[in-house]
Amino acid sequence: MRKITKIEKMCIVSLIISALATACGYFLSTFFLTPKIDIVGDKTVVIGLKEEYIDQGAVALLNEKDITKNITKEGKIDNTKIGDYTITYSVTNQRGYKKRKAKRTIKVIDKEKPTLKLKGRKTVKTEYGKEFKEPGYTAIDNYDGNLTSKVKIIGKVNTKKLGTYKLKYQVKDASLNIDEKTRTVKVVDTTSPKITLKGKSRVIIKLNSEYSEPGYTATDNHDGEITDKVIVSGNIDEKTAGVYKLLYEITDTNGNYSSKYRIVQVGNKTDIDERNYIYVSIKEQKMWYYKNGELNFSTKVVTGNKGTHDTVTGRFRIKNKVEGTYLIGDDYKTWVNYWMLFDPKTQIGFHDATWRGSFGGRIYEYYGSHGCVNMPYAKAQKLYNNVTVGTLVLVY
Repeated sequence: MRKITKIEKMCIVSLIISALATACGYFLSTFFLTPKIDIVGDKTVVIGLKEEYIDQGAVALLNEKDITKNITKEGKIDNTKIGDYTITYSVTNQRGYKKRKAKRTIKVIDKEKPTLKLKGRKTVKTEYGKEFKEPGYTAIDNYDGNLTSKVKIIGKVNTKKLGTYKLKYQVKDASLNIDEKTRTVKVVDTTSPKITLKGKSRVIIKLNSEYSEPGYTATDNHDGEITDKVIVSGNIDEKTAGVYKLLYEITDTNGNYSSKYRIVQVGNKTDIDERNYIYVSIKEQKMWYYKNGELNFSTKVVTGNKGTHDTVTGRFRIKNKVEGTYLIGDDYKTWVNYWMLFDPKTQIGFHDATWRGSFGGRIYEYYGSHGCVNMPYAKAQKLYNNVTVGTLVLVY
């Protein structure tokens, strides 16, 4: 048997040592080496409600060797509910020891602001001195639902001071998302002053008697007492029988106008009827019928065409009544159901005008009558059934 040389012995020993080293390294790597694990991307990720979450995962190394494929992942995300969710990534060495973890936090938040809507207009007007009535608003949130009760109004409207005010409407959801709207409120004065006539609005005095003004007052919602600003116009001739009118006018500092009339009738006892009479105002295009001292009814009318067929003014009496007749003139022949003559000289009277669609206003300026007082059918019928021949008619 051949004797092993020294060199051969050395080679054998070297091989044994190498094998032992390899076996030892494998033992160390599988039992004692710790893997490394790192998250790819941010450790905290924020997404909105119903927004898709795309996970970037993690990487792992063991003794500089990539073992990413061995990573396991735990955790679920509900992107329909606000909250914090955790994804846990885990990896071990080749023998299942030395487990290491990495965690990522996913925050599901509500990024959408509530929807705030104002009812009514963005710019509104409110009357001076009166309570401002809030037109209203609504607030709906995609997650919190109805937040109308949570709306805050910043600012105030002082209706006792004319001017422009800004109101800010603000609503905040549970996730602190905010929506805001602004409304402009203008405090204005559009209320006309109030004139109050002392005494009667219709005064009757005997011929050659002295007229004594009963007086009047004027107040305004903004200016207060303004009686001294009233302008009175009109003249009365106590020596001449007739119907006279006094005009009382007032304008406040904001341009609001108001007026009233006082009718003064001058005449003898035979000319005066204090309880039964008809008023016709050409300027107001209106008629009033008083019976037994009480207002029986009033109505809008159309009088003679202005400038060409003006209705005569003054004091008259109903001369006759005819139910169903033709009114005939140089260029017309018109059937009326109710006819009440009060001025035989000009053949002017009251009658229905079924061909008209409306009455009052400024119609008489461009489409007036030939001088008669046109009335709606039902009103003409009522007047015809109530008035008697001899009833006083005052046209002014």
